Amino acid sequence: MLFGKKKKSGKGAGGKHGEADANPESPELFHIEFDMFLKGNTFNRPQGTVRQCAVTVDGATRLVTSGDTVDRETYDALILAQAIHPIPGLSPKGSAPTSPQRPVALDPPESGPREGDPQI
Repeated sequence: MLFGKKKKSGKGAGGKHGEADANPESPELFHIEFDMFLKGNTFNRPQGTVRQCAVTVDGATRLVTSGDTVDRETYDALILAQAIHPIPGLSPKGSAPTSPQRPVALDPPESGPREGDPQI
């Protein structure tokens, strides 16, 4: 119909929103509050103070603002970057360490030949 009215249906028009309704396994979503942030920049906006932090997930950088709702991958990346406090009782998926890893000191290269090295 070129000039007719669009009929309303219960699920709405197709496209991205229709595909999300058809998928029985909807992604886990997490609401990120201002008080959860450990890192990030604070900005004063007319609506109030917000905090923002950028995190890279699968090669794409995502900017997370306090009050945003994020998917599981972004939530896990924020936890691993130690940018937010984790939600109590919810641990990140995957093989994430429970405590921050400390860097391993490398021995400086030795000067001169070592024992067992062939002499030229």
